[in-house]
Amino acid sequence: MPAGLELRILGPLELLRDGAPVPLAGVKPRQLLATLALRNQRTVAVDHLIEVLWPQDPPRSAVANVHTYVHALRTLLGAARLRRQPPGYRLLLGPAELDLARFDEHDQATDPARLDAALALWRGDPIENLPHSPLWRPEVERLVERRRLLREQRARVRIESGDAAGAVADLRALVAEDPLREEAWRLLVSALEATGRRAEALSTYSSARRFLVEGLGVEPSEPLRRLHRSLLTQDEPAAPPRLDGDAATMLRGFALLGLGPAPDWVASALLDRDDVQTVLDSLVLGRLVRRVGRDELGQPRFRLSVAASLLAPELPDPVDEAMLCRVLGGYLDLAGRAARGLPAQIFGPGLSVAARWPVPAAAELTKDPVAWFTVERQALLAAVELAARLGRSELAWEFAYTMLPWCDLGGHSAEWEQTHRTALGTCRRTGDLLGEAVSLRGLGQLHLYRDHYGAAAEAFSRARLAYARLGNTYGEAGALAGLGSVHRIRGDHDAAYDCYQQALAYYLTVGDQHGQAYVHGALALVWLARNNPAEALRALNAGLPLATELDDQHRVAHLLHRLGLIRMSLDEAVAARGCFTAALDRFTAIGDAHGQAYCLSDLAELEQGVAAITRLSRALEIFEQIGDRRGQEQTARRLGELHRDAGRERLGDAYLAEARRLRSTVQDELTRPT
Repeated sequence: MPAGLELRILGPLELLRDGAPVPLAGVKPRQLLATLALRNQRTVAVDHLIEVLWPQDPPRSAVANVHTYVHALRTLLGAARLRRQPPGYRLLLGPAELDLARFDEHDQATDPARLDAALALWRGDPIENLPHSPLWRPEVERLVERRRLLREQRARVRIESGDAAGAVADLRALVAEDPLREEAWRLLVSALEATGRRAEALSTYSSARRFLVEGLGVEPSEPLRRLHRSLLTQDEPAAPPRLDGDAATMLRGFALLGLGPAPDWVASALLDRDDVQTVLDSLVLGRLVRRVGRDELGQPRFRLSVAASLLAPELPDPVDEAMLCRVLGGYLDLAGRAARGLPAQIFGPGLSVAARWPVPAAAELTKDPVAWFTVERQALLAAVELAARLGRSELAWEFAYTMLPWCDLGGHSAEWEQTHRTALGTCRRTGDLLGEAVSLRGLGQLHLYRDHYGAAAEAFSRARLAYARLGNTYGEAGALAGLGSVHRIRGDHDAAYDCYQQALAYYLTVGDQHGQAYVHGALALVWLARNNPAEALRALNAGLPLATELDDQHRVAHLLHRLGLIRMSLDEAVAARGCFTAALDRFTAIGDAHGQAYCLSDLAELEQGVAAITRLSRALEIFEQIGDRRGQEQTARRLGELHRDAGRERLGDAYLAEARRLRSTVQDELTRPT
C-alpha cells in the first residue's frame, strides 16, 4: 500500500492518506472494497462480489464492472495489496494498514492499555455508511460479538484492578444493547457492588432476571444467582468449619460447577470414586450442603447452602479442571444415552471425541429420554457454558449435538440456538474445526426451520467445507442434505437434486441407512415438485422399506406423510387421508409437534368447516411456537378462506392479512441470494 494510506471499516468506511480522507467515488466500488476488507487475507470469488453489488438482476456487464472497480482500487491501494487470486480477488493488508487487522492483534489482550487500544479503533458500527449486503451479516455479527466480548473483558479487568466505577457506564450500555447477555449483567452487578451501591446492584439483578425469564424462559445461571445470594447475605458473618481434604474438595467442586441442584452421582464424579456418602453426609450435617428432595426421575438432589456458596471458592486445594470435566463427562454420558432413545440423528459427524464418565444406574435414569432432558434442562445449559469457560470445545459441541434430538422433537428452539452458538464460539476460539462444522450444521437446520434461508445456506455450506477439509464423509453428507433442502424450498430443483444425490452417495459409502432413508424421502419431494409422482413414488419405495427395517418410526412417519402428498397430487383423497392419519398417529406417539402440525394442515385440505378449522388452529399454534413462518402463512391463509366461506368475514380478513404479512417476510428470504 502506498505510504501513509490506511483503510478503516470499524465504523464508517474511510480511506486515509496521512490522516486525511481520500475520496472513493461510487457506492458500488466502496461496497466492493468493504467486502474484500471484511475478508482481508482471504480470497473473495467474483460471483460473491457480484451478489453483494447486485443482489437482484445483475447486469450482463457485472463481471466487467467488477474488474473496472478493482482496477480503480488497485490504483489507489497498490497492486501488491489487491491481487487477482482465482476465482476472485484477495486484499492483503497488515495491522498498520487496516483497523480490523490491528483489532485482530489485540482482541485476546488482557492488559488495560491493549484493551483500550483495541476498543478505541471502533468508531461506530462496521461499515455503517454503506448499504449493507446480507452476505456481510455473518462477518459483521462476528465483529460486533468480538467487540462486546472485549468490552466485557475490559470491564472485568477494571473491576479486578479496583476501578469498578470506570466499568459501570460501558456495562450499562452493553446490557441496553443486548438485555439477554447474562455475563454483562453479572459484571454490572459486580461493579455496582464493588462501588458500594448494594441496593442498585440488587435492583439490577432483578432487571436481569426479568429479561432472562421473559426473553429466554430461563432463570439466571448459577454464577449470577450466587452473586445475588452474596448481596443478600453479605452482612451475615460465617465462620468456616473444619473440613478434611475430600469434604473441602467436594464443596468447592459443587460451587465451581454452578449447575444448580445436583444429583448425588455428581459427588462421586467430583472425587472419582463410589464411596462418597460419608463425605456428603458430613457436609449435610455441617449445613454446608442441604438435601432438596428427589426430582421427577427419583434422584436425590443436593444444593449448597448460601454460606457454603460464599465459603467454597476460598477453600484451599482448588479443584482441577479434570474434576469438573468428569462431571461434564457424566452429564454427556447420560445425554448421549437419552438421545439414543429419541428419533435417530442423521446429520452428525459419525464420531464422538469428548471423554465420558460412567454414571451409576445410567440406563435406569435415561429410560424416559424426554423426562430426563426436561429434568436436566437447566443443568445441561449450564454445562455448555461451563465447558465454554474451560475452553473444552469438544464437550461444548457434543453437549449441543446430543441435546438436538430433544430440542428438535419438542420445539425447544431457544435451547437449540443457545447451546449451538455457545459451542460455535468456543470452537472458533480454540480452532476446533470438527466442532465448528457440527455447530454450523445444527444452526443451519434451525435457520431452515425459521425460514432464514440465506443464513441456513451459509451455515450448511461452511459446514460442508469444514467436513470436507477433515475428510469426514458422514458430516459432509448431512451438510449436503441441508443445502439440498434450501435449494428445494427456494424452487431450484436441479440444485436440490444434485445435493441430495451426492448426499445419498456419501451415505451409501459409509453404510448409514438412516441417512439413506432420509435422502430418498427428500428426493421424493423434489420429484413431486417437478410434477413427476411416478418418480416420487419410486424414491419413497426405496426409503420406506429401509426406515421400516430399521424400526425408525420417526422416519417412517415422515415418509408416510410424503406418500400422502403424492396421493393428493394423484387425486387419491382416500389414500392420502390414510397416509396422513397414519403419519399423524406416529408423530403424536413420538411427540414430534412439528410433524403433527404438517399432518394436521394437510388433513384439513381434505376437509371443510369446523373439522378443518379445528385442525388448522392447532397446526397454527405449533407453527407459531416453533417459528415456522412458511407453515404459519399457509395455515393462516387457509383459515382466512374457511372463515370467510362461513360468513365470518372480519375474522377471515384478519387471518388473510396476517398471511399476507407472513408471506412478504418469507418471500424476502426466498429471493435473497444464497
